[in-house]
Amino acid sequence: HKPLSVAREKLGYNSDDVIRHLFADYGVRVSGNTILNWEEGRTTPDADVLPALAAVLKIKLDDLYAQADA
Repeated sequence: HKPLSVAREKLGYNSDDVIRHLFADYGVRVSGNTILNWEEGRTTPDADVLPALAAVLKIKLDDLYAQADA
C-alpha cells in the first residue's frame, strides 16, 4: 500500500469520500481516476492540492510531499 491509500483506509474513506471532501471543504475538483493514479504512484498531486489532500486524509503535509517526490 501507498501512504495515500493507507491514510484513506484508516479513515474508512473510499475514493468518493475523498473527492467529496476535497470539493466541499476546499473547492478542489478531482476524479476517481485521479485519486487512483495518485495512490498507485502513476501521477502525483499538484503542489496546490497537497495541503487540502493532507487535511482531508488527516496526515502531515510532509508525508504527502515525500510521496510526491518519490
